[in-house]
Amino acid sequence: MFHLTRTYSAASFIGMVIVAIVLSVYYHSLAVRSLIEHETSSNVAITQALSNALWPRYVELISRSNGNSPQELSFQPEIQNLRKEVLQNINGLRVMRVKIYDLNGMTVFSTDPSQIGESGSDNVGFQRARNGAINSDLEFRSQFSGPEKIIENRDLLSTYMPVRRTPDGDVEGVFEVYTDVTSLVEDIKRTEYTVFGGITLLLFVLYLFLLMIVRRADRIIKQHESTERKAQAEQIHYMANHDPLTTLPNRAMFKEKYCLAFTVAMRNHSPLGILFVDIDRFKVINDSLGHDGGDAVLVKTAKRIRECIQNGDMAFHLGGDEFTVILQDSQSIEDAAQKANKLLRKISKPMSIGDRKIVVTVSIGIAVFPGATKDAQRLLKDANVAMHEAKELGRNRCAFYTQEMSALAQQNLEFELGLHKALAKQEFIIHYQPRVNAALGTVTGVEALLRWQHPIHGLIMPEIFIPMLEDTGLITPVGEWALQQACAHCKRWHDNGHSLLRVSVNLSMKQFRGGSLLTSVRRALKKSGLPARFLELELTESVLVNDAEQALSLMNELKKIGVWISIDDFGTGYSSLNYLRHFPIDLLKIDRTFINEVTTNPGDAAITTTIAAMTQNLNIGMLAEGVETREQELFLRAIGCHEMQGSFFSKPVAEDQVSTVIGKLDVFFKLDEAKSSKNISVLGRSATG
Repeated sequence: MFHLTRTYSAASFIGMVIVAIVLSVYYHSLAVRSLIEHETSSNVAITQALSNALWPRYVELISRSNGNSPQELSFQPEIQNLRKEVLQNINGLRVMRVKIYDLNGMTVFSTDPSQIGESGSDNVGFQRARNGAINSDLEFRSQFSGPEKIIENRDLLSTYMPVRRTPDGDVEGVFEVYTDVTSLVEDIKRTEYTVFGGITLLLFVLYLFLLMIVRRADRIIKQHESTERKAQAEQIHYMANHDPLTTLPNRAMFKEKYCLAFTVAMRNHSPLGILFVDIDRFKVINDSLGHDGGDAVLVKTAKRIRECIQNGDMAFHLGGDEFTVILQDSQSIEDAAQKANKLLRKISKPMSIGDRKIVVTVSIGIAVFPGATKDAQRLLKDANVAMHEAKELGRNRCAFYTQEMSALAQQNLEFELGLHKALAKQEFIIHYQPRVNAALGTVTGVEALLRWQHPIHGLIMPEIFIPMLEDTGLITPVGEWALQQACAHCKRWHDNGHSLLRVSVNLSMKQFRGGSLLTSVRRALKKSGLPARFLELELTESVLVNDAEQALSLMNELKKIGVWISIDDFGTGYSSLNYLRHFPIDLLKIDRTFINEVTTNPGDAAITTTIAAMTQNLNIGMLAEGVETREQELFLRAIGCHEMQGSFFSKPVAEDQVSTVIGKLDVFFKLDEAKSSKNISVLGRSATG
């Protein structure tokens, strides 16, 4: 509970201390600065008097002292005479030491003979004085050698001053004068204590005056405390149970209302339904409109959901882009479907966000009890499963929960849990699909394709488990393992006679942006002994578009290592010609969707031919994926496609079968070449006959 009087007292005490300290420090700094200025002027006058009296007679001694040892300087008669005259001139003054430097910084004279011959060239005060400026420093010495005795615990002001014969003349030496300002510093401290005490007393009187006012205000506040506490409790309860952005009840309120609705449904044997509503592509909306635009979409969507629900139904915002509706008065599955479709139509109407009009769609999962959901407590979970099914079916639609969905969700969960142990259990394997140059009749390389040998479900294809690896973050360690295996296998094939074979490995977005790719590549190449030019890394177009600057930097580093870089599935993404000009790309892999109908669809044929011509002009290799027929192979060879890959040549095979497949393809190409030569010979005889 807030106590005004107590808080005021604490704050006032702290404030008084701070103000008193600040003013005392300010006074101290001001007084010390004034002391330094005043004493500096005094030292300047003393030095001027000394230089007028002594300098003309001893300047030659100063100028020829350089090179003499400290002992030689100390015993020179001129030094002894100079000492006597200096001591006579400073007798009765607060001067504790006088030093004379030549322009090289050597102490030619000092009232303390032990300092003669010392170098002061690194001293900032000397350097400034040599350049014509006057410099003073205030310092405390626990012991100090005076002209006649050792003094202790003194405050001294040291002043460095240039010496000239005429006001406009050159600097010929530097004087350093120490004066005892202990009494002046003590006066400052005494005055400071007085100021501190006076300020504290004044502040305390002000504190007492304001305390009376504060205590009066405190009594007034306490009179209204009960009313304010009640209003605050109501506000806290509302905030705890409602989303501040959409003003819809939140997840906490949903749990409360859902338990109540469930109890009523069980007691009265009445139907109960849940609509799980999720905005489609909300991340894209946030990225394109910004978070303010995304928030505006959430607010308008919530408003449209609220407008659609009927009496007895309740809408909630669970968080993010997820909403739910509890259907308490739906009498049938058809009624729930009608309400869901009404929501779809309402939300999909164009909405204005700032100065733009956009269309927002949602996917809705429906779960009804009694129905496919056998336990009313599972309604939310089942509706969520149905919502994901609606997204899989294309979004902007609703889907009812079925038992088959639950089985699929259970299998996905089983797969996800199994993936966490699959690498340690050595359940991952790699198959390889050959890549050929049909024009030359050679196998140029193989593509590494990851498989999961599940102990129960058998061989699982990557399109099923790769997204799970991405979501769980396991794609990085699994991808590094695959990279090491592919390099090791390729080196083994080299040792077995296939010395020009290149292996290509697919990289995920997270691998490419993980920060450890260069280290992983270097480690895999070093461990396997495979030369870098026989490793090819395959990237998707989205990697280049999302962060072009970072992608270019990393690709340049990879090229320095010597590996090849290819773009996979070209034509299905952004297909920007800009990155083909700026990025160090060695090969484009044309997606199989263009190759499937390249001999029957003029559009696909035109696109593929254009890409082939473009790669030739840019001096980039081209590889066609999914070649399955002789006609496709002949077409691609005719347009100058460098490499091909597909079931027409070979399906993906295990590592130990690669050499066998290469041998069969070599035989195939030789027979194909012989057949082509025979046809040419027959045509030649026909022409001459």
